[in-house]
Amino acid sequence: MGFNFWRWIFGKKVSEKVDMKTICHQLTNEIMARELAMNIVANKVGNAVSKCEFRIYYENKRIKDEEWYRWNIQPNTNQSATVFIHKLIHKLYSTNEALVIVMANEMFVADDYTKHDSTVLFEHSFSNVSVDNYTFAKTFRMSEVYYFELNSKNIRNYLNGVLTLYSGLINAAYSSYLVANGNKGILKIEQYKENEDDFAEQFSQMVNEDFKKFFSNANAVMPLYEGFEYKQLDNKGTQQTTRDFKELLNDVIELTADAYGVPASIAKGEVQDTSKAIDEMLTFCIDPLVSLLEAEIIRKNWTKDQILKGTKIKINTTAIKHIDLFDVATPVDKLISSAFSCVNDIREAANMDIINEPWAYQFFMTKNYSTIDDLMKTLKGGGEDEK
Repeated sequence: MGFNFWRWIFGKKVSEKVDMKTICHQLTNEIMARELAMNIVANKVGNAVSKCEFRIYYENKRIKDEEWYRWNIQPNTNQSATVFIHKLIHKLYSTNEALVIVMANEMFVADDYTKHDSTVLFEHSFSNVSVDNYTFAKTFRMSEVYYFELNSKNIRNYLNGVLTLYSGLINAAYSSYLVANGNKGILKIEQYKENEDDFAEQFSQMVNEDFKKFFSNANAVMPLYEGFEYKQLDNKGTQQTTRDFKELLNDVIELTADAYGVPASIAKGEVQDTSKAIDEMLTFCIDPLVSLLEAEIIRKNWTKDQILKGTKIKINTTAIKHIDLFDVATPVDKLISSAFSCVNDIREAANMDIINEPWAYQFFMTKNYSTIDDLMKTLKGGGEDEK
């Protein structure tokens, strides 16, 4: 006997009648809850990474070249860098992998492809690569593309299994809400009505259309045919709110966020202790992610000798966290006075325009800082000229 999809889902016999609309509705509800949570997490991460500058270094000197322009301004004619990064992150989190191809000096995130990785002895390749509605005839070698893999195993497969349990609870909470807050009544039908020729038509019209409009409108009158009598029942049960339903959805979002290292408070849009939550997100989500991106971009763009001499790409994540200048005034003073940063370094970190003056690139140190040798000479009362 062949595999029966509907029996697998609902445990029904093949001969039983199945309401296709009900099936589609149930499947849609379950999928939507999971997709909502996944899109929330992917959007949060995408928003964070799109704020970062992809910095290019040639022999440890920061430059702006064609590679910098592609990653920060325009990867291809039809997309800005922000849109491109969002699509890249969404593919990475949705499918655990993402493929970026380079054609005619432009970069594209592939929507679909076939990966050939059956052997470790030869270079892997990708065929049937499609972007939007166009499929490339070329087979791309691994050395010609950027291939990103988020985790060694697709954690979403396990996540979907856990969230399937929650989909049943969400449907139960939804049904419970409708039952507790719905209208209930008794329809009394005289026995002689059942023998009339048009009884089935009248009954169907009344139950499926007339009562539906009667219950769904704030002000309504329900006409009844002779032989029908309707009596409203008092709902003595506790009126329920959507709180239980929302809490279950929050559980789905929290589980998804935890699986990918995103603080639940950020995923749910809570504002309490946001600074600490962003620090946690940077440590456990963004930093590992940008390291993954950097490693793949570096190894595909430059040779071993170039990399050893300091040629690389570095994704600057300092712009992710909002900086209030009045809150960081004292730390800024310390960073400059200790020669840790120059003025323009601080201004860039604060998302301010740099100053095109030589002194803004200089490093300063107050006299309070000195070497141990100089300090010991001062304590002993000696000096450079003293013998």
